[in-house]
Amino acid sequence: MQNINTPTTKEEKRDNFIGCLLGGAIGDAFGAPVEFMSRESILSKHGQEGVTRFLPAYGKTGAITDDTQMTLFTAEGLLRAYISARHNDSTSWLGSIGHAYQRWLQTQSHPSPEYLTVCHDGLLWQIHGLHEQRAPGNTCLNALSMSGQFDEFALNDSKGCGGVMRVAPIGLFCWRAQSQFSLEDCFHLGSDAAQLTHGHPTGYLAAGALAAIIYQILQGNTLEEAIHCALSLLQQKPDADETISAIQMALTLSTTDSEHVLAIAELGEGWVAEEALAISLYCTLVAKDFNQLMNISVTHDGDSDSTGAISGNLWGAIHGVKGLNQSLIEQVEFSDTIANMAKDLFDFPTWNMELDSPDPEVS
Repeated sequence: MQNINTPTTKEEKRDNFIGCLLGGAIGDAFGAPVEFMSRESILSKHGQEGVTRFLPAYGKTGAITDDTQMTLFTAEGLLRAYISARHNDSTSWLGSIGHAYQRWLQTQSHPSPEYLTVCHDGLLWQIHGLHEQRAPGNTCLNALSMSGQFDEFALNDSKGCGGVMRVAPIGLFCWRAQSQFSLEDCFHLGSDAAQLTHGHPTGYLAAGALAAIIYQILQGNTLEEAIHCALSLLQQKPDADETISAIQMALTLSTTDSEHVLAIAELGEGWVAEEALAISLYCTLVAKDFNQLMNISVTHDGDSDSTGAISGNLWGAIHGVKGLNQSLIEQVEFSDTIANMAKDLFDFPTWNMELDSPDPEVS
């Protein structure tokens, strides 16, 4: 489905910010209980329609995973960097995001490198539930544990999806602060944020593509238009062939009559970045409504919570909160915190007009 009615008012745009982050959290929670299950096992245990509602995970219903945890810390890093910029602090955008990831690392009972001074202030650190371990990715844990600086790129060769699944806030924030971030700036910040933990080009270029797609959606472009714009950016980057090929395959399959399960299987399982992005783009392109999106984006072999989360981010950015299932919003863990973080991403860049121009594309 496409963004037929492009939001034009401030409240409608804010609604899309909230929808993006809440949609991602719902998708994450939808996929969490079946993340490590095959499709065959999912159908055998939960019925032939697959996952159609929240199922218990981590001792509760609607539980989020490390995907949403890291998404929230990405958002917090952006907001802290903005505050620092207002006070003429030299903290970089990437360094602030990296600092936030170190706080997340410590919530997972992993120490930061002893030479990094990590502050434990901020809203997210104070939320006890965010200190629970929800299957955090080893690549993220290891890379952050060995980081020499907050903005140091990972030295590994991982292209896992742990970079792409957390960068939706970058697309939102960069669009909102357009006087500082062009579309290409947004792409690079998304890529760089992913490269803090994932050193393979595919692992971070796919993240840049997602951030750029969300930026373009907020500009009023259809999802197809946003995807083609991201492809144009990718074509200018070395080592982007895998990401380009996966996205192009998703576009092609979305125009065929192929069964969703077969199309998704052709795109992969989502454990690696380009597959997670491609599956999520395909699901968002073909789903008739949010409930179907949740069902097809998680009922497959592979990394169900990540593909559910990215799909939810995309859908929410397009359709806003009103395009989500209201019952699921009420049930998803930390819904108020997530919604408030999205509101802050929208509202913060208007606090200091010396840094930002008036609201872009908003009357």
